[in-house]
Formats: sequence, structure tokens, C-alpha cells
Amino acid sequence: MKYRWNVLSSLPDQVEQLAAQLGVIPLVAQLLLQRGLDNPDQARKFLEPSLGDLHDPLLMKDMERVVERVLRAGQAGEKVLIYGDYDVDGITATVVLKRALEMLGVAVDFHLPLRLEEGYGIQTPVLRKAQEDGCSLVITVDNGIRAFEAAEASRELGLDMIVTDHHVPDESLPSVYAILNPHRPDCSYPDKNLAAVGVVFKLVQALFGKVGKQDVVHHFLKLVAIGTVADLVPVIGENRIMVHYGLRALVDPRNLGLKALLEGSGISGEVDQSDVSFRLAPRINAVTRMGGGREVVDLFSVDDPIAAQAIVQEMNTKNTLRRQEEARILEEIEDRFNQDPKAFDRDFLVVAGQHWHRGVIGIVAARLVERFHRPTLVLSVEDTFCQGSGRSIAGVNLLAVLDQCRDQFVKYGGHAQAVGCMLGQEFCSGDKIEQLAISLEDFVKPQLTPEKLIPSLPIGGYLSTEGISLSLFEAIDQLAPFGIGNPVPVFASKKMDVVSGPWVLKDQHLKMQVQSNGSRLDAIWWKNGAVADTIDPGSQVDLAYTMSLNSYLGKKKLLLTIQDINLP
Repeated sequence: MKYRWNVLSSLPDQVEQLAAQLGVIPLVAQLLLQRGLDNPDQARKFLEPSLGDLHDPLLMKDMERVVERVLRAGQAGEKVLIYGDYDVDGITATVVLKRALEMLGVAVDFHLPLRLEEGYGIQTPVLRKAQEDGCSLVITVDNGIRAFEAAEASRELGLDMIVTDHHVPDESLPSVYAILNPHRPDCSYPDKNLAAVGVVFKLVQALFGKVGKQDVVHHFLKLVAIGTVADLVPVIGENRIMVHYGLRALVDPRNLGLKALLEGSGISGEVDQSDVSFRLAPRINAVTRMGGGREVVDLFSVDDPIAAQAIVQEMNTKNTLRRQEEARILEEIEDRFNQDPKAFDRDFLVVAGQHWHRGVIGIVAARLVERFHRPTLVLSVEDTFCQGSGRSIAGVNLLAVLDQCRDQFVKYGGHAQAVGCMLGQEFCSGDKIEQLAISLEDFVKPQLTPEKLIPSLPIGGYLSTEGISLSLFEAIDQLAPFGIGNPVPVFASKKMDVVSGPWVLKDQHLKMQVQSNGSRLDAIWWKNGAVADTIDPGSQVDLAYTMSLNSYLGKKKLLLTIQDINLP
């Protein structure tokens, strides 16, 4: 077993009562209760998302001020610069805002930072060039909430700056024209979980509502869904509503660029959150990770299908290069582990390498967290600075950890679970990096109980092998879309008969067939092919798994994706 199986409980009487009130099977009611949805009206809204339940965007602090300023810019013929960010959330937010302002007749340009050259944050030279090009208003998306120097520079240049962001602010706010961020202390907006593209969508709602064009706002939800899912914010509240409708609309994309991206990602028909996470988002991210820039925004503005296909083909090429770089760095780290396993026996991992590709170190950090279950910071050591990217585990706020060592960073920012940072030239030596690692570990160690260091696997309930069916899956799928805050339900079954296999697919994945209700079910455990040698054909195993649906030649078939195995 790789995990501690944490079987979630619900009171049987509550389950039966909620199931009767909602007209759902008891297992669905049980899953709702495990998600804290014990109120029938609240649970019904969860199962039946409605655009009518979106909050009034004017509830967000500074929203009226921002709407007035943007519309005034359009009326006066002012030129507006959108200052974007280079991840999927920032890119989709840039596209949504750019398209919305163009529809309102605002003269607009955008700047998408080059990830490898500029890094995260607002650069003063870009503001200076915007002013020289005639811009009088700058709107940031997915950045700016800690941009104190940029705020001062914008004032000196005579630029009004509007910050739209969803990152946690510092102790004070930058002095700018206006700030849209649900996390600012003086903002009473009801939903604090919006991604950057969600914040931008609320602005678009307010703008189009002001000019009487509310009926077109829903067209933006396709990109909102992609950015929200990719940014790993909780898929609850407004995010759930926007993702629900956005994913449904992706079945019939009208935008040539979006259509080409779906086709180039091998997606046809219905789109779910896994398609976004594992097909769309990596391709969008790959552009900026591997040195590209504006083309990923331009994709959604092209009016020639051949041009759109060319951009998507380049995205696929960059995604292949990204995978190769990621594999190379992970192989180097694996060699280090084999030579000195004790170096990885720490409560906070800091791993550094010379000239590691800065576009992929965030993915590498995520892979190391999956393997070692420790908060991790991966550093690329350059000639004059270090670029870092970190990922965390549940219960450890990584941004708060970096706050404790802020004097050691040139700059940093991010979320509780993911951060980016830059360190000065003095960290280009191993000794200084080791001192940082010790400082981070000293702060984290008191927070890490033994239980936190062993990953927990929440189990929604035990199922009998006879109970696993296509109709059961369809009932459970009412809880989709899944994500943070509403995870894909994991179930467990004891003593399942291995009736065929196990086999190893592509030298890395485990596949076998298990008996269920008189038929065979395929079960796959990704990247765990090494376990095949421990399972005897014809034996029995306890499985923890999720269920998904495979469609082949018009036939639907259940697939069990293994999360963990216990050999009785």
C-alpha cells in the first residue's frame, strides 16, 4: 500500500434521508454528505448548477470603479494594455479580456511575458514602452497584487493601472487605480476561490451588463473552464458553475483556434476535466515553457484554419520537447537518489541543477512531491541567478513558508500549493542553497506530523464487486465536474479476483482484469508496472480505484483506474 486508506463515513439515517429528498441513490447521497452538502437545497444546487446562481460582479471591491474607467477609455479612444501571465490561467484570462474589450470597441494590445527571459511579475521596461506606444491604461491579469515597484513606475509614467489577480496579497496593497481580487482584506465578495480567468470573467460580466449585452457573456465560459481547471483552484461554488457550462460548450467550439486546439489534442465529442488537465493545458503551457509567447494568445484570434492548425502543430512540437526535458531532469535526480538516498530524507526537499530548463522545473517539483510526499523547491542554477519553482503537500502553505525567508529571495509569489521564486547570484553556490534548505526545513518541520508525511487516500466507500456497474458510474457522474474541493470519488473493493494478467504496458503501466458481476473489468495503474511481479494470476487483491468510461466502436465500457493495491 502506498497510502493510508481513509474511509470516509456518513450516518446511514442521514444518507437515506438525503437520498429520498433528492431522488438519488444512497451512494450519491453519501458522497454529497462527505462533501459537506447536508442541506437538500444546497445539494440540489450542487447537482444542478445554474448560471443564475452566479454572484453579482458588482459585489467585488472596486468593480464599479473599474467598469467606469474601462468604458471611459473606450469612449475616449484611449489605448489599453493587458499585462498577462504565462501559465494557462493567465493566458486564458488574457484572451478573454482582450476579446471582451475588442467587442466593446476598446483599442487594446497585450503583453504576455516571456517565461524564460522575463520571469514572473510586471517589468518596468514593458510599462515604459506601453506609455511610449500611447497607452494610458494598463490592466494586469493573474499578477500585480504584490507589484509595488511596478505600481510606482506606472504612476511616474502617467499610466492608470488596474490589477486583476487572485493571488494572496502581502500585508499592504500596491497603490494603483483599482484592484479586483477577492482575497484583498477589504473585499466582501462571497467566493474567494476564483482563478484569475474567473476574476476577469466577473469583470466581463459587469462590463457587458452595464452596456446591456449580458446575453453574450456565456460564450466566454469555454476558456474560463480551461483556465480554472488548469489552475487547480477548488471546483466548487462559482467555479463549479462556470466549469460545468464551459466544458459542455466545448463540445461545439466556434472559435477556429479553439477548434484546432481540441482536434490537435485528440479530443472529440464530450470534454471533461481530465481532457483539460492532461491534453489541453500541457499544450498551452508548453508554448511559454519552451520559449514561445504571443502565438498562444494569437491562436484564438486567427481567422484562417490553416494558420490555426500551424500554431497547434507547433504547440504539439513544443509539448514533446517539454516532456523530453522533464524526463532528462528527472533521470538526473533519480541518479542522485540512487547514489545518496539519505539526501532525500528531509522534511523539505530543495533540489538544484545547473542550467535545468526553467520552463519545466515546476512540473519536476510536482513529480517529486508525488514520489516523496514532501514540500519541494526545484532550482535551476544559472550563471548570475537561480530560478525556482515549488510545490507542496496538503497542510503546508508554501507561500507562507517562503514568507518566513523572504529576505533571501529577489522575488517570489504564488499560492499555498505552488510558488515561483528568484534567488540572487550568491545562491549559485551549493553552500548557500544548503543554508536555504535548512531554513525552510526548520520552519516546516513543526508542521509535519507523522500522519502528514504519509499520503492519505480518502475512500468514498467500499463497493461489492457485484455492485460495480455502468449505471452506478452514471449516477456518480452527476457530481462532475471534479477537481480540487470535489475530487473524483475513490472506492475500494476487497478480495477482487484477478482473472487475467497482470501485464506491463509500455514498460511502465500495470494492467489486469478483475471479476465483477460475472464479467471482466479492465484495471490500470499508471506508472506502476513494477508492481506486476508482486501479483499472482488468479490471486485476490484489495483495490482502491476510480471509475471512468471508455467508448470504443459505439460501445461503452467501464475502466477502473487503480489508486492503490493491498495484497491480503
